[in-house]
Amino acid sequence: MNTEITIRAWIYGLAIISNSEFVKIKTMKRIRAKKMITYFASHNDIGNYFVQQGAVIPVHNIHNYDYTIFCGNQNNNIPKEWNIIKKIGKFNLTIGEDNCFWVSQLNELEEWDNNKFNGIESLTEQVYIEGNLESVYRAVKINVAKGYYIVNIYGIKRNNPFLDEIGEQKNYGFFLELKQVNHLKEACLLYTSPSPRD
Repeated sequence: MNTEITIRAWIYGLAIISNSEFVKIKTMKRIRAKKMITYFASHNDIGNYFVQQGAVIPVHNIHNYDYTIFCGNQNNNIPKEWNIIKKIGKFNLTIGEDNCFWVSQLNELEEWDNNKFNGIESLTEQVYIEGNLESVYRAVKINVAKGYYIVNIYGIKRNNPFLDEIGEQKNYGFFLELKQVNHLKEACLLYTSPSPRD
């Protein structure tokens, strides 16, 4: 597995979602809410449980930029045009019968539907960028075998960054390094941001 995608962080965040595990826990906990960010804000213990069980990894408090995401394992390296600037943390990820996870805009959790990701490879929308109507990703499916994983998340930056204002928004990204394990580990619940502030 060595995948590259680009996705914009609307409302200043991204999320890594195991759809099958997310729906499983939501059903088990009898959660009827659809605004899941709002729900987690009021039920921190439940939000932490979703994270610990590998159903979701929120990456928040980041700029509203177009982030390049690389997904791989310990045998994959990020392209030489990029440099790791910070390790964000180590997290659990549980992959179920659907054999995939999703990288999405954080606000997809605030517009939740259990069938949102069924039968599709991506979610897109049309937006105006510098006066041009363009298609951008809201969420992208990443195929990976069923099982338990540890995900090391690294903040990355271009070695030769764009210097103009629009280009600056394309200078950052994340490397998701997946390692399959036999059982879930204790999850990290604190998040920091790879951004110009660093």
